[in-house]
Amino acid sequence: MRILLFLSAFLCTVITGFAQESRGRVSVQVTNEQQQPLENATVELRRAKDSSIVKTAIADKNGWAEFDKVKQGSYLVVVNMVNYAAAYSAPVTVSATETDIKLPAIAMVAKAGNQLDNVTVSAKKPFIQKLVDRIVVNVDGSIISAGSTALDILERSPGVTIDQNDAISLRGRAGVIIMIDGKISPMTGADLANYLRGLPSNAIDRIEIITNPSAKYDASGNSGIIDIRMKKDQRIVTNVTATAVYVQGVYPKDNAGFTLS
Repeated sequence: MRILLFLSAFLCTVITGFAQESRGRVSVQVTNEQQQPLENATVELRRAKDSSIVKTAIADKNGWAEFDKVKQGSYLVVVNMVNYAAAYSAPVTVSATETDIKLPAIAMVAKAGNQLDNVTVSAKKPFIQKLVDRIVVNVDGSIISAGSTALDILERSPGVTIDQNDAISLRGRAGVIIMIDGKISPMTGADLANYLRGLPSNAIDRIEIITNPSAKYDASGNSGIIDIRMKKDQRIVTNVTATAVYVQGVYPKDNAGFTLS
């Protein structure tokens, strides 16, 4: 009898733990006022309690955006697109019983044009940009990158997934090539994860996500490429270096050098 009770308690613990670790999926369609799908809208999954960004996605040609492996909790979806006002969903809760949630379509409203006497034009890069061959995450100047690391930014980036073992996958495919300033990183696994975890976001200019690499990359890169572009020092300075060496052995020997750049 004691053995049966022990087994029952053990199974309950395992089931409870599994339920707590279960992840959900949230999907939503973005449309315009005429109920036509909007492609390339930036869709953000945010925590309902503080509006912090958990994950981002780009709406496909049918207007659909999807978030996989979402932890249990309350969230809301925010949609942004050029020439449209930001749109918000109602709060939604991911739980052990609600793991596959399809939100009602979010219809975006076009911004009304206003006639202005004086116009001041200012440019600011959006956090997510979809180009012809890649997705660009503009880290520099983004408020959501404050206090974050490179690994945190990657986890929020569209299509990027990081599991509990810090393995990075792109659109569900492993074997992603990680590059730093266009050069393949020699680090992999835990070493790479520790490096990215220690790399502050304020040292990064942007992250380029290439889902379909060109033929110049080997077969190991067919899962995609993530290129982390670091900030460059734009200061105009003059560097002067002077060296002097003196060695005393059987005979004295000296050497001197001077460089200017």
